[in-house]
Amino acid sequence: GLTTSDAVKNFQFGCSHRANGFVGQLDGLMGLGGDTESLVSQTAATYGKAFSYCIPPPSSSAGGFLTLGAAAGGTSSSRYSRTPLVRFNVPTFYGVFLQAITVAGTKLNVPASVFSGASVVDSGTVITQLPPTAYQALRTAFKKEMKAYPSAAPVGILDTCFDFSGIKTVRVPVVTLTFSRGAVMDLDVSGIFYAGCLAFTATAQDGDTGILGNVQQRTFEMLFDV
Repeated sequence: GLTTSDAVKNFQFGCSHRANGFVGQLDGLMGLGGDTESLVSQTAATYGKAFSYCIPPPSSSAGGFLTLGAAAGGTSSSRYSRTPLVRFNVPTFYGVFLQAITVAGTKLNVPASVFSGASVVDSGTVITQLPPTAYQALRTAFKKEMKAYPSAAPVGILDTCFDFSGIKTVRVPVVTLTFSRGAVMDLDVSGIFYAGCLAFTATAQDGDTGILGNVQQRTFEMLFDV
């Protein structure tokens, strides 16, 4: 049961006793994808195939939320910026088309063809993956805006890192992601940094399927009208 008043009968789930590739202990994964075994698909008769969630920033004392079904006002509410949902051959994944990136109000000079591949919206992946040409342009523009702060050693796959030790106030430029039909995400510091580094990396080549990771989704209500 989800609550004492909302119960899902005959809900199918799986248990495992050993897993490779995970650090520490996990309670498990709750599937919200488009395939038949996901929570969204198994509860579609009750809530419809719509859901939303909000991931809070790591420093927040407030929790996030998960809503099954469309919130009050429906999926056409003016509080949402809307962009078409892209479906793939694998029904699990939901995608969107990224079309442009802006740093501190200046649009990156990246050809539209670079963004020809859709991006999977993934709450389970931490770091956003961009086409290499777009990532290099973002990295260059971001480092220019952050030139007042000393660089730091890379952290894992993150190669644009800074040393903020002893600095009380850090000015971070707004990074804006623009999707098809003009939907925008204005990222603040919680959606830009991870472990003191620019929370983006590159796919293998331009045109590859990218990923919109959970750092960039922080503080937004992400609504999926499947």
